[in-house]
Amino acid sequence: MPFALILDMLIAILLIATIAYAVMLNRRLTDLRKDQSELEKLAQSFNDATIRAEESIHKLTGSADEMKRDVQDTLRKAEALRDDLNFLIERAGASADKLEERVRNNRPEPQAPAFSGKKVKDTVVPPEPKATPAAKPKPEPSFLDDDDDYKPKTDAERELLKALESVR
Repeated sequence: MPFALILDMLIAILLIATIAYAVMLNRRLTDLRKDQSELEKLAQSFNDATIRAEESIHKLTGSADEMKRDVQDTLRKAEALRDDLNFLIERAGASADKLEERVRNNRPEPQAPAFSGKKVKDTVVPPEPKATPAAKPKPEPSFLDDDDDYKPKTDAERELLKALESVR
């Protein structure tokens, strides 16, 4: 066999191997190009998702700020109501103390029966005097006599004053 024939066969075998390798490489490059377009689509969808997430974060931040303002307004109103209630409680306590003092001052002292040493069998209670239609009942003093110029400002104050008047 001549040397040129062996060399041609060796080149043919190498060419066949190169063609096979080129076909295989072409398939891989085609797959890579197809995957590249899918990767670009994936990157675009990731970018869109990131933009939507940023917009949502801005909306949530705005909502959180608005909720914070609402809570602060509610807290301010609650503090004002708490202060009003504390004032009413103090005022009611003072009024109750005045009322209790007036009740004590207007209550007659019970008189102790005189002990004569004799055993009393029956006690006769004298009849109560009959009220005449012309007799006007004496108006009882209000527990707010010291504060005649005071006008209740809220329904709670009016109800409290009514309750204290009815206890009298």
